[in-house]
Amino acid sequence: MHKPLLRRRFAQAAALWAAWARAGVWLRCCLACLACVACVACQLGPGQALAANGPGLAPAERLVLDDSRPVVDAWPNLGLLADPGRALTLDGALARWRAFEPPTGPASSLGLHREAVWLRLPLQVATGDGRWVFDIDFPVLNQADVYLVSQGRVLQQHRLGAVQPFAQRPMPSRSHAVTLQLPVGQPSEIYLRVLTQSALVLPITLSKPDRFLAREAGRHLAQGLMLGVALALLVYSLAHWISLRNGLFGLYALMVLGSTAFFLDCYGVGQQHLWSQRTGLVAMMSPLSVMLAQSAGALFVARALNTRLHSPRIHRALMGLSLASAVSFCLGLLGLLDYPAAQLAATLLGPLMPLLVIPAAWGRARAGDRAGLYMLIGWGAYMVGAVALAGMLRGLLPANVWTQNLFQWGSTVEMLVWLRVLGLHIEAVRRSAERTELEKQALVSLAHTDALTGLPNRRGLSLALDVALQHIRPDSALVVYLLDLDGFKPINDCHGHDVGDALLVQVGQRLRCQVRRDDVVARLGGDEFVIMTAGISGEAEALALGRKLLDAFLQPFEADGQLCRVGLTIGFALAPHDGRSAGDLLKRADAAMYAGKQAGRHCIHRGGASLGLAGV
Repeated sequence: MHKPLLRRRFAQAAALWAAWARAGVWLRCCLACLACVACVACQLGPGQALAANGPGLAPAERLVLDDSRPVVDAWPNLGLLADPGRALTLDGALARWRAFEPPTGPASSLGLHREAVWLRLPLQVATGDGRWVFDIDFPVLNQADVYLVSQGRVLQQHRLGAVQPFAQRPMPSRSHAVTLQLPVGQPSEIYLRVLTQSALVLPITLSKPDRFLAREAGRHLAQGLMLGVALALLVYSLAHWISLRNGLFGLYALMVLGSTAFFLDCYGVGQQHLWSQRTGLVAMMSPLSVMLAQSAGALFVARALNTRLHSPRIHRALMGLSLASAVSFCLGLLGLLDYPAAQLAATLLGPLMPLLVIPAAWGRARAGDRAGLYMLIGWGAYMVGAVALAGMLRGLLPANVWTQNLFQWGSTVEMLVWLRVLGLHIEAVRRSAERTELEKQALVSLAHTDALTGLPNRRGLSLALDVALQHIRPDSALVVYLLDLDGFKPINDCHGHDVGDALLVQVGQRLRCQVRRDDVVARLGGDEFVIMTAGISGEAEALALGRKLLDAFLQPFEADGQLCRVGLTIGFALAPHDGRSAGDLLKRADAAMYAGKQAGRHCIHRGGASLGLAGV
């Protein structure tokens, strides 16, 4: 590496370090991504960026091919001649062969170049059969005319490029490739006229046919895996959006759809397998898909990080970015934006997203929100890939396997990380639903429960009776006891309400201990309690349980340190014999209880037809 270049690299590193020291936390993250990409660009593809400028190779030096090197990078031997007027023909290029100069800048990338460009590659086949595949691995290149010339004669002529229908390509490949029969043992030249609407990226290689096919098979496998992951994420998000009716999954599906469409177009898989011609709206797919993903992504981030609450300014900026991307997308669909304008809009709006998201995500991560942490990881991977792609397209970074694929890898990592953000969102929704259900149950419990004793109140008893009466059978009766305490008022007046309340709690607990688990013990208010028991064979069994309750109150109660004695008077009614509704049963039991009070208390009476029947 040359000393001036080293000095420039050290100066750039020092500037980055100074900026790092002065910048805020979120800006440091951006600079870190830029530094990583710069290091990758410097370390990978060794010698490519210098091959066109170094003193070792001149553009006219002939590239020697032999079968011992089955894959050769053509960039170091290329010469370049600009054609601003697009009027230079092959004859003119042949006549001006001395005017071809080595390309400047990073290897295989000339940046944005709207004008036509001629490239010249002098070569000679030393050994072998002379069959080599000429390949330009940049599928979105619009047009490339390839001429094989030897001794002033045109041996082969082919038109490549994305504007060509796929069926008319010389080779049915993802990239722009053609098999050339090069003359063995004599010099020849390949002249290449390139015209494109976007960046002029020219990773040109010459390969033996078998090696080319093996390399393409590997790249198809990689693209198949990437697209398979994207398809799985798309189906997953759509299924959850339909089943859960959660808009966050719909936005995620739009982001995955936009990213997938971009990579289908960018890597040539779409034109190879899905559409034949890259014209009309299909030619606009790359910028349109980017704007679709940006519009949905801004809304996704705003909802996932709840920026409306936590970062109102960033929220408004994200809403503006989403709107601008959506408007640009619609204008492109309507044909009101051409490709350069759409690409410019996507390029200008794209960097705004991470600049808005990173500070918002950092704030949420510092507050303990895991979604913010995952957002930082996802956007970090995205930024590394986006910077690499932008640098390659702008002619700042060489076109190699890293800069060509880093954006797809970073976007895939981002989509997978954001899947975890969706998982956290679902967890939050589930926890919110559980809290709502618990609050609802608590409110229902408060409405149907006596606050002092924790037993069902009148409303809770009514609901339990309605349910139980729906399941009674003629051979299995339901008994309703209405119990009133004897001697409670003097205790309450003598010892105070605190002792009285404690006594009522003790009474409820003792009643609960005398009945079965499925029986209902309720407090109607004051010193009145109700017991509902199902599955009673008849009046005899009901009387036996009533006497058991009376006997349970022969023992005194200890309430708030005071020894208290109270008795019971019980009235009961049987269903369906004495009534089939909760109201009728309670009325008959109440009448029987008052009859027992008049008969001397601490007794049990049945309501209905046997109201006069008493038992002690």
